[in-house]
Amino acid sequence: MKNEDLKKITAIKQYLLDPPVSFRLYDYAITYLQDAVEVLNAYPDAAQTIENLQQTLQQLQEKSIATEDLRNELKETGKKLSSLTNK
Repeated sequence: MKNEDLKKITAIKQYLLDPPVSFRLYDYAITYLQDAVEVLNAYPDAAQTIENLQQTLQQLQEKSIATEDLRNELKETGKKLSSLTNK
């Protein structure tokens, strides 16, 4: 992974691992996940992670994740990104 892309993904991962307590969390998270998908599209070996991100993104857009479960879901998504960047 290019250094610039790694920095972007690391920043997104850090956000997801410790998401803020905010009434706009859905909106913030959508933006971060869209950015992560955009960066990772250049890397074929990230296909599974992209698929997971897109599923989470869809759930966020549909607001099908309960607000009280959202932070935990984002933390799990951050862990998936961690596994990708720690290779």
